[in-house]
Amino acid sequence: MTTSSRRFLLGLPWLALLGCRARIDYDTPIPDDGTFARGEPSQEQRAHYELAAAWSQERNGLALVVIQGQTIVFEDYAAGYSLEDPVHIFSGTKSFSCSMALAARAEGILDLDAPAADTLEEWSQAGEPYTEITARRLLNFTSGLEQQDWLLTHDGLTSNQRVDDKYALALEGEVATVPGEVFEYGSAHLMAFGALMERLLDRSPLDWLEERILDPLGFRYAGWIHDPSGNPMLPYGCFTTALEWAKYGVFVRDDGVWQGARLLPEGAMSDCWTGTPSMPAYGLTFWLNEDLDENQQERLPSDDIASQGSMYPDGYRDLVVAAGYNDQRLYILPSEDLVVVRLGQHHREWDDTPFLARLLEGRED
Repeated sequence: MTTSSRRFLLGLPWLALLGCRARIDYDTPIPDDGTFARGEPSQEQRAHYELAAAWSQERNGLALVVIQGQTIVFEDYAAGYSLEDPVHIFSGTKSFSCSMALAARAEGILDLDAPAADTLEEWSQAGEPYTEITARRLLNFTSGLEQQDWLLTHDGLTSNQRVDDKYALALEGEVATVPGEVFEYGSAHLMAFGALMERLLDRSPLDWLEERILDPLGFRYAGWIHDPSGNPMLPYGCFTTALEWAKYGVFVRDDGVWQGARLLPEGAMSDCWTGTPSMPAYGLTFWLNEDLDENQQERLPSDDIASQGSMYPDGYRDLVVAAGYNDQRLYILPSEDLVVVRLGQHHREWDDTPFLARLLEGRED
């Protein structure tokens, strides 16, 4: 049995949505495997978590799970959601690519700062500015590639994908801004990164990610969107549960250690948490809790991060977040030994700051 079949990969049942619009729906239940023990928070913490859960539910929240250390200290499920139900985490998927890159670097497969054109013949032949694009710039979204948002992102969520090979399309895209200078949120960067990893590995980057990171975590997903050519959609492909996503959060919070086993070199995760001058609030596929000026705020994608400026301006500068459409959130706070998963449906006026104020301090302002 292949790794992919062990991951519950299904066929492609499509649900009609808004006429001809449809979405992939991978809904095979993923039972709680007992990875995390359950314990009780303090009375004060419980009051904070309940306040945050109520605020989340009012905004179409499905799940809120809080892990302190290795223990679930709070969980709340609403709107008919069961802890076994996978949901599409959309752009929350992006953060897996940073761990993939760090693992590949540790094994001498990838140099984050070498020209991707050293591997990608198309870019080598095209010359500048393609030769200025590196893996690091692909991961921090400063590659300069045009995003082709409809064809690379929205097309991946329809039943009739018009683009057969999204990796190839990303590689063929124009370089719209000088590599390294401008942050532009979108899928083209990670489609190109997927192509780079596929060439370096001579195999599917998702298969390698599973073998190197996800399988050791016992991480399970119900489905992962692929394009018709079989390329895994690294920017937005994963369907999983709150408890499974929490496993990845704990691994990231603990600097690449899982249940006592080090899977990434010590300190490597700091690369994921380092922003750029053009976007201090975005590292390598993770959102960071950094102040932004007006120009930087204008670069924020409102469908993923609604807060204008830092996610929590009152503190916790070590807060990092994986975020996706429908207000999917994986909050990671090493200084408090916390991992928090929030799942939602039907995006509705989400703002990280008031949610975190309730969760962390019990404040409603």
